[in-house]
Amino acid sequence: MNSVELFANMIMKEACGVQASDLHIVPRQKDMAIQLRIGKDLITKRCIEKGFGEKLVSHFKFLASMDIGERRKPQNGSLYLQIDGKEVYLRLSTLPTVYQESLVIRLHLQASAQPLSHLSLFPSSAEKLLSFLKHSHGLLVFTGPTG
Repeated sequence: MNSVELFANMIMKEACGVQASDLHIVPRQKDMAIQLRIGKDLITKRCIEKGFGEKLVSHFKFLASMDIGERRKPQNGSLYLQIDGKEVYLRLSTLPTVYQESLVIRLHLQASAQPLSHLSLFPSSAEKLLSFLKHSHGLLVFTGPTG
């Protein structure tokens, strides 16, 4: 593994370790900031040299089968990674900026399925929800905040 791959693995492990919802790679005038969204806070974890940051963005774009040569248009991609033995789903979005291309990675930690009894439902609500599973057709829509 080269230094970019090692660094990418390290920051992804760190992001998962603190249960960050997003990892931002933000170009600035002289460097690039690595930021993590933890809850409602966006925390700058470190600053890296601009050239290394460009290689890091390209590495993530390559992993997500995005066009690494396109830096003037926004792009979206996704991939699954194994981090510390757990599967993590990543959604990537790039956006051109004045200084270079920024990258935001949304981390979806694949948590184990919880039984209905652990979802804070009233017993009658849980029963009603389970009764829907007996139907051979239809659509259930669940909504709520992302992340």
